Amino acid sequence: MFLKLKLLILILFGWSTTYASHDKYRLLLRDDPATTITIGWNQVSGNDAMIYYDTTDHGTDYQSYRFTKSADRSITFKGMNNRFVRLTNLLPDTAYYFVIVDNQQTSRRLWFKTCTSDRSRLSFIAGGDSRNNREPRKNANLMVSKLKPNAILFGGDMTDDDTDDQWQKWFDDWQLTIADDGRMFPLVAARGNHEESNESIYHLFDTPNIGIYYALTFGDNVVRTYTLNTEISIYGDQTDWLTQDLENSQNTIWRIAQYHKPIRPHLSYKPEGNAQYNNWAQLFYDQKVQLVVECDSHLVKSTWPIKPSSNSGNDQGFVRDNQKGTVYIGEGCWGAPLKNNDDTKSWTRNSDSFNQFKWIFIDENKMEARTIKIDNATQVIPVSNDDRFAIPANLDIWKPSNGSVVTILNSNNTRNDPDLISTVVVVSYGEDDVEEDKNGKILKESDELELIYNDQNNAGVQKIGLRFRSVSIPQNALISEAYLQFTADDSESEATTLVIGMEDTADALPFTDQENVSSRNQINEVVTWFPKEWIANQAGLAQQSPDIKNLIQKIVAKKAWKEGNSMVVTIDGKGNSLRSPTSRRTAESFEAGVTKAAKLIVSYKINTLNISSSEIMATNLVVSPNPFDEDIEISGLFQRFKAQERYHLAIYSINGKEVYSDSFFIKNDNTISRLKIKPNITNTGMYFINIKDNQGTIVFTEKVFKQ
Repeated sequence: MFLKLKLLILILFGWSTTYASHDKYRLLLRDDPATTITIGWNQVSGNDAMIYYDTTDHGTDYQSYRFTKSADRSITFKGMNNRFVRLTNLLPDTAYYFVIVDNQQTSRRLWFKTCTSDRSRLSFIAGGDSRNNREPRKNANLMVSKLKPNAILFGGDMTDDDTDDQWQKWFDDWQLTIADDGRMFPLVAARGNHEESNESIYHLFDTPNIGIYYALTFGDNVVRTYTLNTEISIYGDQTDWLTQDLENSQNTIWRIAQYHKPIRPHLSYKPEGNAQYNNWAQLFYDQKVQLVVECDSHLVKSTWPIKPSSNSGNDQGFVRDNQKGTVYIGEGCWGAPLKNNDDTKSWTRNSDSFNQFKWIFIDENKMEARTIKIDNATQVIPVSNDDRFAIPANLDIWKPSNGSVVTILNSNNTRNDPDLISTVVVVSYGEDDVEEDKNGKILKESDELELIYNDQNNAGVQKIGLRFRSVSIPQNALISEAYLQFTADDSESEATTLVIGMEDTADALPFTDQENVSSRNQINEVVTWFPKEWIANQAGLAQQSPDIKNLIQKIVAKKAWKEGNSMVVTIDGKGNSLRSPTSRRTAESFEAGVTKAAKLIVSYKINTLNISSSEIMATNLVVSPNPFDEDIEISGLFQRFKAQERYHLAIYSINGKEVYSDSFFIKNDNTISRLKIKPNITNTGMYFINIKDNQGTIVFTEKVFKQ
């Protein structure tokens, strides 16, 4: 309903389709993202079209805009009169407002923001294959408008047959990527096999060259993106250029490649990309291309870090290399028909099939890639223009067996750990961040959280409660780092002491006057915080709590803890200074906007045995052979297993689907035992063996590979 309403509004305002003298707006990148931008559109009728633009918003009063620019390039192609204005010498990290004016019409006011020229964090959306299913295509486009990326990396196959009509509908649908306030987001286009020639991309997206392979650097050498073309010769000029450019850009922290056809598709009937493998795979590894976005197969995949190898044990020419390998993600579900992910490899991290694209965050220390399911786009709350990294309410993030976030850490960072997973949980309801006054009464509706002295209504020193729902951390995960992130409501600098605690429960209940903050049983550990000066509206290091990983660890180590349960963090204070109304820090609450609400950010590793260190005994179980063909044998010491008790064994595919189950008893002499099973698994790939006790606790986990 919302999607239809938005389309109706676009038509009524006359800036999308029927009655406009120009339509089909697009924002493009072909040069420095901090100082240049290209604005494209279709000139339906009228003459003398100009861009009027300024750093001040003058609405549709075009005569008030300080700068003007006529088209740098005009090309009639695919039934459209395409116009491109290339703006240069722009200011970095600056909002620019513009209108398109011809002798018939002034467009609605649109705007964009240039990229930063420093090392600030960046946000990208990456995907492709929008082709012929318009509803998921529109949903994905609408989701772009809500997540507000620095750029969209689009891997080709925009349309099905490359016809005039299909392209015109594609650009009509693309208008949904424009936010409700008129903000546009730039696209970086690659060619797919459903584009009949390079001209389709060159003439419609004004790429830097007709070869459709080029590179862009974002920020102060934070990341260089490589757009490659799998529809022309891989050998020769393209790879020579790529090799030279990689060699000349050693000062960039990160490198990302995007292209259409995958090197090793996860769809069985797709041909292998051997030319790419022979030319690019080793080059990516040697030149530290840390992330590659592939499309074409219409399914979902992410890999572990991998490198090319011809040694025994390789799977289709790759083996895992957790320290230096390249991560490959994809494979394009922006609206093309979905396909079955029936060709997983031993180095596949996870695979599935649904409509999606990737949401990628990049800073100096790490890259994080999430897979976003786009079918519920109308229900997602847009992120703030000032905080595009907050996870918005209702966003459907894929949560496969190996974690929802693919994290790649800077190899020059001593904290590098390729198995590290990160999750961000945001207070998403007003009843989940509360203030409790000195009488134990709960206040849920305030638009700010005083940490912790409240001088209003004689509230005095109060307690703060934060309830985080649906925490996606597995039981007994090994917590590496955890902290709270606030947004400052006021500027405050007086010395303040805060004490962070945690409710001692595996699933925290909502706050009520009976279940208030002070009545909750606390774990026997706290973290003291001496916050530095806060500046209003900032959400940086000063508003970040000390590490609370030990508190989180004690919760997820509980036997009753399950992924998706809730946690409650409490904040108290101590010291006479808290009697002063200015001895506090005031944070934004959920009522001030979901993007400003408190966040719990946790980095962790999956405990492969899925048991806490205090429970581990010398099991010494061995699974053989691994890889297996038909039979599997599990043998060794079963000291953790109780005699005469039933245990349950199950084997799961990489998608979490159970493909085999059985149960067994341990004999009285439980020191030596042996299990033999014949799971009758036919599909090759990675699987997981789990053994659970009668209480459902996992006591053994092992990865196995079907050959």
